[in-house]
Amino acid sequence: MENRLLVAFVQEVDARAVSEALRSAGLRFTRLASAGGFLGLPSSTFLLALDAAAVPAAVAVFREACVARDVEVPLVLTERLRDWRERVVRHGGATILVVDLAELIRV
Repeated sequence: MENRLLVAFVQEVDARAVSEALRSAGLRFTRLASAGGFLGLPSSTFLLALDAAAVPAAVAVFREACVARDVEVPLVLTERLRDWRERVVRHGGATILVVDLAELIRV
Protein backbone atom coordinates (compact mmCIF):
# COMPACT_ATOMS: atom_id res chain seq x y z
CA MET A 1 0.00 0.00 0.00
CA GLU A 2 1.38 3.41 -0.97
CA ASN A 3 0.94 6.30 1.45
CA ARG A 4 0.92 10.03 0.81
CA LEU A 5 1.25 13.12 2.95
CA LEU A 6 -1.16 15.85 1.92
CA VAL A 7 -0.30 19.34 3.19
CA ALA A 8 -2.89 22.03 2.49
CA PHE A 9 -2.58 25.75 3.21
CA VAL A 10 -6.09 27.18 3.58
CA GLN A 11 -7.38 30.71 4.20
CA GLU A 12 -8.58 30.96 7.79
CA VAL A 13 -12.04 31.99 6.62
CA ASP A 14 -12.42 28.55 4.96
CA ALA A 15 -10.74 26.46 7.66
CA ARG A 16 -13.86 25.59 9.65
CA ALA A 17 -15.73 24.42 6.54
CA VAL A 18 -12.72 22.31 5.52
CA SER A 19 -12.51 20.74 9.00
CA GLU A 20 -16.19 19.84 8.97
CA ALA A 21 -16.05 18.46 5.43
CA LEU A 22 -12.97 16.34 6.18
CA ARG A 23 -14.66 14.91 9.30
CA SER A 24 -17.82 14.17 7.31
CA ALA A 25 -15.70 12.36 4.72
CA GLY A 26 -14.15 10.24 7.49
CA LEU A 27 -10.65 11.64 6.92
CA ARG A 28 -8.20 12.06 9.79
CA PHE A 29 -6.27 15.33 9.86
CA THR A 30 -4.26 17.73 11.97
CA ARG A 31 -4.94 21.46 11.70
CA LEU A 32 -2.21 23.96 12.56
CA ALA A 33 -2.47 27.74 12.78
CA SER A 34 -0.26 29.46 10.21
CA ALA A 35 0.13 32.70 8.27
CA GLY A 36 0.67 33.36 4.59
CA GLY A 37 4.09 34.57 3.51
CA PHE A 38 3.16 37.23 0.96
CA LEU A 39 0.09 38.89 2.48
CA GLY A 40 0.70 37.70 6.05
CA LEU A 41 -2.96 36.78 6.45
CA PRO A 42 -4.05 34.12 8.97
CA SER A 43 -4.43 30.64 7.57
CA SER A 44 -4.57 27.01 8.64
CA THR A 45 -2.28 24.23 7.53
CA PHE A 46 -3.90 20.82 7.27
CA LEU A 47 -1.84 17.61 7.43
CA LEU A 48 -3.33 14.31 6.25
CA ALA A 49 -1.59 10.94 5.98
CA LEU A 50 -3.53 8.99 3.35
CA ASP A 51 -3.51 5.91 1.25
CA ALA A 52 -2.65 7.02 -2.29
CA ALA A 53 -6.11 6.00 -3.50
CA ALA A 54 -7.76 8.43 -1.04
CA VAL A 55 -5.90 11.52 -2.31
CA PRO A 56 -8.42 12.46 -5.06
CA ALA A 57 -11.33 12.36 -2.59
CA ALA A 58 -9.40 14.50 -0.10
CA VAL A 59 -8.50 17.04 -2.78
CA ALA A 60 -12.17 17.17 -3.80
CA VAL A 61 -13.08 18.16 -0.22
CA PHE A 62 -10.70 21.11 -0.40
CA ARG A 63 -11.95 22.12 -3.85
CA GLU A 64 -15.53 22.24 -2.59
CA ALA A 65 -14.86 23.93 0.76
CA CYS A 66 -12.34 26.61 -0.30
CA VAL A 67 -13.01 29.79 -2.24
CA ALA A 68 -10.50 32.09 -3.96
CA ARG A 69 -11.03 35.77 -3.18
CA ASP A 70 -9.79 39.13 -4.41
CA VAL A 71 -7.65 40.74 -1.69
CA GLU A 72 -6.24 44.25 -1.62
CA VAL A 73 -2.47 44.28 -1.22
CA PRO A 74 -1.44 46.38 1.79
CA LEU A 75 0.36 49.62 0.88
CA VAL A 76 3.35 48.62 3.00
CA LEU A 77 3.93 45.65 0.65
CA THR A 78 3.57 47.61 -2.56
CA GLU A 79 6.05 50.19 -1.24
CA ARG A 80 8.63 47.46 -0.53
CA LEU A 81 8.18 45.69 -3.86
CA ARG A 82 9.18 48.33 -6.42
CA ASP A 83 8.17 46.22 -9.42
CA TRP A 84 4.78 45.21 -7.96
CA ARG A 85 1.94 47.02 -9.71
CA GLU A 86 -1.19 45.11 -8.70
CA ARG A 87 -3.39 46.61 -5.98
CA VAL A 88 -5.70 43.61 -5.84
CA VAL A 89 -4.59 39.98 -6.08
CA ARG A 90 -6.51 36.74 -6.37
CA HIS A 91 -5.85 34.92 -3.10
CA GLY A 92 -6.35 31.20 -3.66
CA GLY A 93 -8.69 29.13 -1.55
CA ALA A 94 -6.07 26.45 -0.88
CA THR A 95 -2.60 25.39 -1.91
CA ILE A 96 -2.13 21.62 -1.70
CA LEU A 97 1.10 19.63 -1.68
CA VAL A 98 1.12 15.84 -1.98
CA VAL A 99 4.31 13.91 -1.24
CA ASP A 100 5.22 10.24 -0.91
CA LEU A 101 5.50 8.84 2.61
CA ALA A 102 8.15 6.25 3.29
CA GLU A 103 6.15 4.86 6.18
CA LEU A 104 2.94 5.59 8.07
CA ILE A 105 2.85 4.53 11.73
CA ARG A 106 -0.24 4.99 13.91
CA VAL A 107 0.42 4.32 17.60
